Amino acid sequence: MSDPLIEDWPFPLFKLSGDAVSYANLAAQEWTGEASRKLRGEPLDKFVKAEPSLAAQIEKVRESGTALTTRDCTVSTGRGEQRTCHVTIYPVEDGLGVSLWLAGPRPRQASVGGAVVTGMGRMIAHELKNPLAGIKGAAQLLSDDVRTEEGRALLDLISSEIDRIRRLADRMETLGDHDPEGGEPVNVHALLRQARRIISSAEPRIAFTERYDPSLPHASGDADTLQQALLNLIKNAQEALENTDAPEITLTTTYRSGVTGRQGGRHVRRNLPIEIRVADNGPGIPAELQDQIFQPFVTTKPTGQGLGLSLVSKVAQAHGGLVEVHSRPGKTTVSILLPAPLPASEVSP
Repeated sequence: MSDPLIEDWPFPLFKLSGDAVSYANLAAQEWTGEASRKLRGEPLDKFVKAEPSLAAQIEKVRESGTALTTRDCTVSTGRGEQRTCHVTIYPVEDGLGVSLWLAGPRPRQASVGGAVVTGMGRMIAHELKNPLAGIKGAAQLLSDDVRTEEGRALLDLISSEIDRIRRLADRMETLGDHDPEGGEPVNVHALLRQARRIISSAEPRIAFTERYDPSLPHASGDADTLQQALLNLIKNAQEALENTDAPEITLTTTYRSGVTGRQGGRHVRRNLPIEIRVADNGPGIPAELQDQIFQPFVTTKPTGQGLGLSLVSKVAQAHGGLVEVHSRPGKTTVSILLPAPLPASEVSP
């Protein structure tokens, strides 16, 4: 069961041999809070509690020999949280498979499993690297024929973005598994201006309003991954405005007190005073999706893949921050909250 398609499947998947767990994918390990070696050989209901009872559902499958899906079960995670899930139990060779699909509300303070997006990162990075060299070469050839200052500026933008995406692809495999190594001070206003310029060049009809707090401290972390998260947010807002008259995106930074988050690698809580808001005047996010939009593969777009906001949440978590969303018809706001750099006296040697 080492197939990456199964191991990186973004929902908990278990195999039972008899009454004991014989396999758990990465999402199942994260759900239970236990490593695979601790799950193996133990009964599933030791780690996963469900209503209706898992034992009763499993018995029905054993008696019938056919798959059974029970919708809208209340399932407890290994951390004691409760989720509404569809539970599918099905016969497999030498046992049973048990799959959990999230179906109900998630906290709007987004939290996406590390294993989920990291698994996708490995696949995405592989697919990104091959075309980048060709795009860079084409841009270099075009530069010989471009004479205007505006045209050269756009080619420079293409070239710098290709270099940034290549660096980002090199880090995708481990994104978020630990705090960004050697975090440097990052000017979030410079990142926002660059992101706005990229989106504006592709969609000039959108009006941008920028409201930046000049007293805001720099964030600490990796500029490339934060840049990608902001690009994803702004692009998501731009796509939501496709059928909106007088489309507008407002970019805001502000100092916000009283919010804390966990700094993963050091397992301590940090204040998150740096708030970056991306707001649009589009139709809003449907109420039934507002609690799920940071899950992979959840999207409101007919051709969307549902990965952009998952990556945003993962980047925020990797920096010890979090993401919030507020939406109603006519206004959707997504905020990234980040810690300020630690004072030198608090940095571990």
